[in-house]
Amino acid sequence: MVQIVFLDTDIILDYLENRNKEVRDLVAQLLLLHEKVRIILATSVFNVAELIDKEFEIHFLSWCLKEKMSSDEAYNKFRKDEKLFQEVSEKNRKDIEENINDFIFKKNIQILSLSGAEEYKEIFNLIYQRNLKSQDALVITTALVNKVTYFLSNDSNLTSRIGDLLDTYNLRDKNLREAFRSNVLEAI
Repeated sequence: MVQIVFLDTDIILDYLENRNKEVRDLVAQLLLLHEKVRIILATSVFNVAELIDKEFEIHFLSWCLKEKMSSDEAYNKFRKDEKLFQEVSEKNRKDIEENINDFIFKKNIQILSLSGAEEYKEIFNLIYQRNLKSQDALVITTALVNKVTYFLSNDSNLTSRIGDLLDTYNLRDKNLREAFRSNVLEAI
């Protein structure tokens, strides 16, 4: 059976925005294995929505830095000046849409989703028992329901809370990245 490797939003952003060379290189290796159908790369519909949101946020804050705004000014503009956010977003819309489309759809990344109300109890328990945020509970439930083999995230708080539920790796952590490389990639 082909193993499913789930990419959390921050892993995809590291790849798309070239934020972390080691993570980017590892994702590039995974993409090659996915292309050869030796693994299935997947994410959730919730991660795709978050990816779109974060890409607009990154581009807006990048624009603020180019305008030499302080972090306080940029944050205030981001949260309060909807017209400016819309103007900057419109300038970046096509590039953001193409980048996400190229990564998710042209590379045939599977978009996993939930099927209905039967997952309610799992979501409830993840929020209540593990103190997960709603977005994280939806993502983790999606991964569990779809029986992913490996869950890759750079969110150490999240991975530590769900490590007993899924085989998780924080790829920004050098030791965990090397463990993933030697325990998983070399075995595929």
